[in-house]
Amino acid sequence: MKKTLYIFSVAMLIALMAFNGCKKDGDPVSVADTTIPDDIFPLKATNRFVYSGYFTNADTETPIAGTDALYSTSWTLGSSATPFSAIFGATYGGLVSANNGGRTSASLIYDTTLIVPPLTPAGVTVKKFTPIFAYYDTVNADYYYMTNLGLFFRGSVIRDSANGGIRRDSLRFIKLASPRAKIGGEFTSFQQSYISYSNPLAPTTIVLTVTGKWESKVDVTVNDTTYSSYYLIISRTAKVGTATVASGVTAKLWLVKGVGPVKMFLAGDAEAPGNYRVLKSKKIN
Repeated sequence: MKKTLYIFSVAMLIALMAFNGCKKDGDPVSVADTTIPDDIFPLKATNRFVYSGYFTNADTETPIAGTDALYSTSWTLGSSATPFSAIFGATYGGLVSANNGGRTSASLIYDTTLIVPPLTPAGVTVKKFTPIFAYYDTVNADYYYMTNLGLFFRGSVIRDSANGGIRRDSLRFIKLASPRAKIGGEFTSFQQSYISYSNPLAPTTIVLTVTGKWESKVDVTVNDTTYSSYYLIISRTAKVGTATVASGVTAKLWLVKGVGPVKMFLAGDAEAPGNYRVLKSKKIN
């Protein structure tokens, strides 16, 4: 009987060692894969995406009633070397280049969105073209896109001099996505301080910061297709000293390897509504 118990105990020990892989103190603990692939938004010319969705109220995610019925947006990618001057003209294109490290061109995304009632008169729809410039940093695997800081400049009275007009260099490239930050990781998209003349007698320094955070890896089903996506939230804050004077979500993106955004929320503002978009169809090269 004792011999039988001994054999059983040895067998159990061997099984436990095999199960635990002979783990020793100090061995790393296995964790879930948090990596994000580099190619989550291929900027390939002629790639085309069509989205359904709806408009949202200002910078909230609240739908504007009735806008889902006719809503349609298409993204068509143009050349990766489209010069800024082709869209903005030679003079302003040169200013854009000067304020973005001398870069003169980038990939152009043709955003064509159907503006629908009640944002237009009853029965009237209008196609609006918005150029979106973007580029991929091959060294760091970071994606950048051009945003317009004009509303911030106007709202915070950011002047080109103490007695001058509102600054005109509002088109700036900021980081859209940094895959190597990994799931749960954060990265700084943009940060810069400005002098605000909201009170001309007491100008103050205001710091604008835009950050991104990879929230999770999540399956999303759009147009009867399920994708493994990487959920990214872009947020902004404006501070005077330690006091936050403005903050909010700028965008939410569900990005897919080899495809790009299959779902997104693009926050609006006091001058334009936001957009909630869901992939309807695509053509990928």
